[in-house]
Amino acid sequence: MKYFLIIIILILILIVIRIKKQIKDVNYLNDILYIKKEPEKYIDAMDIILAAKQTEKNKIINNIQKTTGMLYAGKFDELIEILKNIDTAPKNWLPIYYQNIILASFFNKDKGRANEEFKKAKPIFQEFSKNQYYKEFIDIVYSVSDFYNGKGSKKYFTELAETGANDYRKSFGYYFLGMINKNEKNPEEASKNFKYAMEYGKGSFIEKFSMQ
Repeated sequence: MKYFLIIIILILILIVIRIKKQIKDVNYLNDILYIKKEPEKYIDAMDIILAAKQTEKNKIINNIQKTTGMLYAGKFDELIEILKNIDTAPKNWLPIYYQNIILASFFNKDKGRANEEFKKAKPIFQEFSKNQYYKEFIDIVYSVSDFYNGKGSKKYFTELAETGANDYRKSFGYYFLGMINKNEKNPEEASKNFKYAMEYGKGSFIEKFSMQ
């Protein structure tokens, strides 16, 4: 009995150590992408992780994570190619999978593919939309889709620009406000929006797209 308890305690200690390491790794990656705003460095970090021995499930998860960095780096073709080659992703990673492939397709001027993927994603988005972790970026995908299909909402993008969970999401808000104002022939307002989009989207494709 004594040895059994020791083994259980050791297993619990190992689990705690593993969880702490995972949290540390996640924080490190988030810091690179969302605080330091270095998508290319984030991709390099994910490549190091992918080079290590791992289960097929973890490889799929890490590839999906990598495509988030690729999205912000503007590597849309490469991102789409990686995701197209993933046959089955863990269900809780499907919202991120679809977010990346849909947004990359829209930004890559492939509205047909984007709308096709969005149609497939809707049941998944509906299932996860009440979960706070997923809600904001699911709302972003819906709103970006609306914009490219002629129904962009100034109200939504204004709210996103002010309250987005990170600077890159705020940059989406400002960028699409700029695009809407540009389409409505409000060049001064659009210029202000693009200026903020460049500031918040520093290091990402949004910075480049906003140089209008």
